Amino acid sequence: MSDTEESIKISNRRRIALSWPTALSLLTALVAAGTVTLHLIGDVRHRQYLKYWNVDAGLFPKTADWILINGYYGVVDRFIYILAAVFDNLYWLFIATIISGLYLFILLSPTAGASGEAPAWLLRQPEWRRRLIRQMLLTALFMSVMPCALFLLTAFMVVPAALGETAGKAAAESDLAEYMKGCQTSKIPCVELQREGTTIATGFVLDSSPSHIAIFDAQAQRGRVLALEKIEVLSSRAPSLKEKIAR
Repeated sequence: MSDTEESIKISNRRRIALSWPTALSLLTALVAAGTVTLHLIGDVRHRQYLKYWNVDAGLFPKTADWILINGYYGVVDRFIYILAAVFDNLYWLFIATIISGLYLFILLSPTAGASGEAPAWLLRQPEWRRRLIRQMLLTALFMSVMPCALFLLTAFMVVPAALGETAGKAAAESDLAEYMKGCQTSKIPCVELQREGTTIATGFVLDSSPSHIAIFDAQAQRGRVLALEKIEVLSSRAPSLKEKIAR
């Protein structure tokens, strides 16, 4: 084996050895960014859901793992919604693709007489003037790109919050459609809140904490928060078995 081949193999081994720490660092950064994003989406989704019912989210704090799971469900829900919207509008998507292709074709087509060289009037200028014009153009380009970059960065930062808001509102609207069917026909079971044997409210559980419970009151048709002190929560629907257990 020649010295050249040996040096090439050593260089390849070094590149592979260096690529693993880089890949692990990139993976760690992606996991951290994904965790923060899911946490943000889950927290905003929870707050927006309770805000829809005019319920104070501060009374119902959640753990970090609950918020992450809530954020995951929010992302899945919005992904399914976007996917369904794409399939429902394939015709318009096809038209937009054709128009974009024609626009890029015209934009990238060479103009008549274009050679890729600097214009003649610029070549006739002295060296210091050409350098000044070039620097002014680069500065103008940089100044025009900066606002666009800041706009894109801001839009990227707003996306998780907007995703959480839309997911929370969509979840609340979906639940409201079930709640309006009433306790007898809704797929979601009602609960009955009793204090000292007296029923004080009947409705659907929106959220709960060690100190409070939020329900959608079936009679008042609105959100309601009650302290859990001396309150017993009973299900208004007995569990049902699809098949009888043979004895």
